[in-house]
Amino acid sequence: MTRQRVALVSHVGYDTYRHPDGSLFFPPDEYDVTLLARPRHLAQVSPGQVGRCIPVDIDAPAGLALPELVGDAAFDWVVATQERLLLPAARLREALGVAGQGTEQTLLLRDKVAMKRHFSAHGIRVPEFLEVSEPAQAAGLLDRFGQIVVKPVHGAGSFDVHMVRDHDQLMRLQRQGFAGQDRYEAEEFITGRQFHIDSAVSNGVPVAASVSQYLDSHETFPLDGQIRSHTLDDGPDLELLLEFNRAVLGCIGWFSGAAHLEAFLDTHGSPVFCELGGRPGGAGIETAFRHRHGISLLHSSILPQLGRQVADGGPRARPDRPATGWSMVYPPRLGRFRGYDALPKADWLLQLTTPYRPGDPVRPPRRSTDALAVAAVCGRDAAEVVDRLAEVKRGIGVTITPE
Repeated sequence: MTRQRVALVSHVGYDTYRHPDGSLFFPPDEYDVTLLARPRHLAQVSPGQVGRCIPVDIDAPAGLALPELVGDAAFDWVVATQERLLLPAARLREALGVAGQGTEQTLLLRDKVAMKRHFSAHGIRVPEFLEVSEPAQAAGLLDRFGQIVVKPVHGAGSFDVHMVRDHDQLMRLQRQGFAGQDRYEAEEFITGRQFHIDSAVSNGVPVAASVSQYLDSHETFPLDGQIRSHTLDDGPDLELLLEFNRAVLGCIGWFSGAAHLEAFLDTHGSPVFCELGGRPGGAGIETAFRHRHGISLLHSSILPQLGRQVADGGPRARPDRPATGWSMVYPPRLGRFRGYDALPKADWLLQLTTPYRPGDPVRPPRRSTDALAVAAVCGRDAAEVVDRLAEVKRGIGVTITPE
C-alpha cells in the first residue's frame, strides 16, 4: 500500500496524536509524516514514527515561510490544529496545490473582522465593531456603547485584549500603543454571560456539541486567580445555545473538523456571536469533550485534513457523571518555581497538567495559557463540577521563592 504523505505543522509533541489505547493518529504503515515542530518536540520523536523532521519557530507563525522550509518535497495533505498555525497551513496547501481548506475559508475562522462580516451577512447577531489602526479611532464606538473591547484581529490566548470603559482609559491605551504588529478591532461590549460551545462538525452540521459557561473573566490573569467553565445542565439556555451553534455552523456548510464558538447571552437572554475558531478548544476542553461524547476534538480536527469523515463517537460518559468543567489556575506569587508540594488526586479528576519545572521563572501571566495547572473534572451536574474545581485549586501546593 502506498503511504500518504503528510506535512504536520505541530505545536505539541508527537505523542499527543494518540488514541486512548495508545495507537497513533498517523499509523506509520499508512502515513509518511514530515513533522514541522519546535526542536524540543522533534527531539522527543521515537525512531520510525515520522519520516522527516524540520525544526520550526512555532511561536512566530505569522512569519512562517513553510513552502521554503519543505523545499521541493511533495505532499498529499497538510495538517495543523493550533489556532495560530491555521493560516500558515492554508497558505502551504495553496503553494503545494494540495486539497483542503484554503486561505479564504480559513480567514472566516481566524480573522475577527472577516468572520463578523460573514456571519452578520448571514443573519447572525454580532457585536457592532470596526477595524482600527490606533485606539483613538474607537472613540465614537465608545460614545455609543459606554464600554468596548479592543483586541488583535488574529489574536489568540486572550493576549493584548483591552476592556475600555471611558475616554481616559482609551487615551492611556492610545499613548501606550498596541503590543503587537497585528491589525486591531474594537467592538461593542456585550453585557451578559459568556459561553463556549465546542463541536465536532461534518459539513457544517455538529455531530456532537458541548455548551459551557465561563465563571471568570478571561481578559486578565491575576496571581492566585483562575479561569473556569462548566457544561450547562439541561434547560432552556442549553437548548437556545445549541440551536445558535447550529445556525452559526450552518453559515459555513463547507467546514468539517473541530469548532470552538464563543458566544454571549445578553441581558435579554438573546445569543450574540463573539468569535469562532476552526480548531479544538484549549485548556481542558479536549479531555472534557472526549469524556462526555467519546469523541476527540483533536482527532476530529485532523480527519478532514486527511480527506476523511469526522467520526460519530465512542463510549460516552457514565450516566452519573455527564457534567464536565475545566480550570486554568495561575501562580500565587512571582519568583522562582521550586516544585509542586501537593497535587490533588480523585477518580473524577480527568486531567491535571502541571507545566512548571524546578528553576522556571514565575512571571506575570500575559496569556490565558500561562497557568500553573490545568484541570478537567466530571460530576453529576454543574454544581458538583464547580465544587470539584474549587477542591482542585485548594489541593495544589507549590513552593515559589522570591527573587
